[in-house]
Amino acid sequence: MELKDLPQPQGWHILIKKPKPKDKSVGGILLPDMAKDAEDYLSVCAQVVAIGPMCWCDKATGEPWATGPWAKPGDWVVIPRYTQFKMLIDDEDYRFINDDEIIAVINDPTVMKVYT
Repeated sequence: MELKDLPQPQGWHILIKKPKPKDKSVGGILLPDMAKDAEDYLSVCAQVVAIGPMCWCDKATGEPWATGPWAKPGDWVVIPRYTQFKMLIDDEDYRFINDDEIIAVINDPTVMKVYT
């Protein structure tokens, strides 16, 4: 799906895309749906797809934050588990988050391990 066909974030919202859970283990064993659901539940990584025009700006004045943008399209980010507005588009998991919900930018989402 092309970017122009996706919902475009407005204000201080960011459109992110969650990675699909793996179908096979490292050893090539097919994973049951329960294991894929557990992997998705623990996943707190997503890729930035699009950024609203007011991201990282003061909500009252519209002035950019002194720190500047925290991420850009294409970046992999760490996000809170439960703060997203979820959408399934063409079997892909897209979500909206607020600009201040990005916890970190990472290079490789496959190295993330989450402990509860």
